[in-house]
Amino acid sequence: MAEKYVWHKIAWNDYQKWIKENKAIAKKIIELIEDILKNGVLKGKGKPEKLKYVKKPKYSRRIDQYNRLVYELIYEIDEKTNKLRILSCKGHYDNLEKFDNED
Repeated sequence: MAEKYVWHKIAWNDYQKWIKENKAIAKKIIELIEDILKNGVLKGKGKPEKLKYVKKPKYSRRIDQYNRLVYELIYEIDEKTNKLRILSCKGHYDNLEKFDNED
């Protein structure tokens, strides 16, 4: 069975840092991801919003006052379904344009 979400390498590295630096934030990130899977990209915890001024649709949720969970939906051709991709979980919308050039 395939995973319901995948991590971009940048987000995964950030998440690993959170595990070492602040387990409460790491736990909240997982809670937000589970909430997205349950309620959809624009409903639920963390004040979800669709980001403006990016080429491909991206969304964010508040982890804390400064940090945001940034994510998108990607279509998996072989599975014929959408999958949640976590793009960032540290910082506040830093360099989002770099994700627009990736598939």
